[in-house]
Amino acid sequence: MSFDDEVLPVLADVFISSCQVLEAQAGRPVGSESGYAQDLAAEVASRFAALLAPAFVAMSAPDAQPPVQDAPPTALDRAEAEMLFQRLAPLSQDDRLLVVAKGRHYQTPALCERLCEESVYWAAKIVEEARRWADLALIVAGRICGDEANWAKGIGYAWAFVGNAQRVANKFPAVDAAFARSREFYALGRDGLHGWFPEARALDLEASLRRDQGQHTRALALHDRALDGCQDSSRARLLLNQAATLEQAGWPERALLSLEEARPAIERGEGELRFRWVLRFSMVKNLVHLYRAPEADALLPELRQIAAESGNDLDQLRTRVLSGEVLAGLRRWNEALAELSAARDEFTALKLWADAAVVGLEEAVILLEDDRTAKVRTLVRAMKPIFDSLGLKREALASYRLFLAAVEREAATATMARELAKAIERVGKLMDGPAAG
Repeated sequence: MSFDDEVLPVLADVFISSCQVLEAQAGRPVGSESGYAQDLAAEVASRFAALLAPAFVAMSAPDAQPPVQDAPPTALDRAEAEMLFQRLAPLSQDDRLLVVAKGRHYQTPALCERLCEESVYWAAKIVEEARRWADLALIVAGRICGDEANWAKGIGYAWAFVGNAQRVANKFPAVDAAFARSREFYALGRDGLHGWFPEARALDLEASLRRDQGQHTRALALHDRALDGCQDSSRARLLLNQAATLEQAGWPERALLSLEEARPAIERGEGELRFRWVLRFSMVKNLVHLYRAPEADALLPELRQIAAESGNDLDQLRTRVLSGEVLAGLRRWNEALAELSAARDEFTALKLWADAAVVGLEEAVILLEDDRTAKVRTLVRAMKPIFDSLGLKREALASYRLFLAAVEREAATATMARELAKAIERVGKLMDGPAAG
């Protein structure tokens, strides 16, 4: 008898048993206290299954029909999805793929949504991790059992997050293709249940992409569609994102209106500390744009306190930059320059080149408006390594070269510095990815 005839059936039995243990573990009620032994069994099963899977490409565990999903996820569903996510998180991507493919209790809308949000979390941190979670969500979406329209919505929802992950990975043709797939599947799911994989979230992600590409009109149209069809629970998040687009498009008055609409829900606790920081930061930023620096200055103490409470170092650093902009608006030039220079040094140390360049150009604007052109030349020469690290191309590179030449002739203007800062800020968002969503 050959090795295949004698050994493979035994290994196949171990593989199938491992999958069954995983399914049983997935079915444990939320908050179950079944003990260490069951957790250990699931961990051993997961490892066995992952090790044996490559030898059984043609094999599969016994068919098990996933539970039919005939209603949008409930709070209990989402609590169970969180438990399942916590089991997936420490595993390798191969292990995760195996578990969601074979464990029918992992094939739920609530887990798909949870995996999508995890992808957004990583998008601003580690691009490849964002892509892994989005890919996993797409696999889960494809295995959800239920009404065909709702199944299509799940696929469309997951494709939007794949597109978001592609965006921060600079895979631009793939980004448009992913969002096109998202739209196609949502079109198939028009007759699905309300509240099932809300399209507003997908539209909001695409709006962020179009904003970062400088397509403000298209982005605002997507924001409007998202707000028209959103649930009340997600409206504040969508309004914050709309305000960001309006601010970048040069409409600070309209941005403040969106922020004021979002404020009641956020002050009641929606989005917790993060939304409070974004709200106050955006309000201060738009007040600066409107030359209302004294009002902006009055909001800074609360903004600094929220940033400190959050413990987010980048939020604290960006709050410091904004403080420098407020000081400039109050015409306290030297204090503003000191604040901005210190922030630029920190961004440079973190190798956040786009942020460092934008802050340096804010310094240049102040110096130019204060007729200190010679100091601008010294500043820009010192920043050359930062600009070189950006790898500027096309329009941004042309703007940089024009500005550099003007600085050397002492003919640069504050407007030129602002325009270059906008171009670099856009490059930075496409390179590093914002805190999406």
